[in-house]
Amino acid sequence: MIGTTLTESSLLMAFEHKTGDIFNTKLPAIGHGVNLYGVMGAGIAKAIATVFPQVLAPYKEACKTKQLTPGTMQYVQVQDKPEFYILNLASQDRPGKHARLEWVESSLEAAILFCKTNNLEGFAVPRIGARIGGLAWEDVKEILERVSLQEPDVLVEIWSLPNADD
Repeated sequence: MIGTTLTESSLLMAFEHKTGDIFNTKLPAIGHGVNLYGVMGAGIAKAIATVFPQVLAPYKEACKTKQLTPGTMQYVQVQDKPEFYILNLASQDRPGKHARLEWVESSLEAAILFCKTNNLEGFAVPRIGARIGGLAWEDVKEILERVSLQEPDVLVEIWSLPNADD
């Protein structure tokens, strides 16, 4: 499913639902939910720490120094892919089922602003906060779609695993 808004001159895409491996995105960034304990120990965060281990140290430092707070976003440029970023979206204050919808929303807004400010086409995001974070997918989906439509110049790919429940 693709969400769009009509402007005077063209039809612009704001979000697109995708199924499969988020690491197959062609967009210049992947956003994902993180906690503030500096631990990427499960889910997509663990996969990102494995695929892009260089993002772990800046993330831990931001947690330690309290630069990353609930509802904010940290970007880390991937060293071996200088045109690619990991966006750490602070969707929960601690590991486990502690994500909050307002934190998902404000961190998503920060990620969209980062992309717009840096002329990035957009970013891919999984079902942030909806499984490990404890939030209901339908609530998260509504936020992802609604916030994405506020800035149609930035594409947000919303990724689901093939066996994910709707």
